[in-house]
Amino acid sequence: MRKNLAHSDVDQVSASRKMFASLLWQAFPARSEAELAQKAAVVLDVSPRQVKNWLRCENSAAWHYVAAVMAVAGAEVVFSDGGRCA
Repeated sequence: MRKNLAHSDVDQVSASRKMFASLLWQAFPARSEAELAQKAAVVLDVSPRQVKNWLRCENSAAWHYVAAVMAVAGAEVVFSDGGRCA
């Protein structure tokens, strides 16, 4: 049986978009999508609409946005009550 690489690409894109959306919620805690979009847009220098597209998994983010959100999320985890050093 051969693996369908085209189908695999779709799954990988979907999974990476979902992971990035989750990372946005971790990096910019908010009560609503609109509030998160406003916070993230200022930090990432993009429009709130772009952030909403990422949250809804409609677009993939460029690597430099992923890296920036990872940095913010990492700091958030370290300084939150749940962030524990081993």
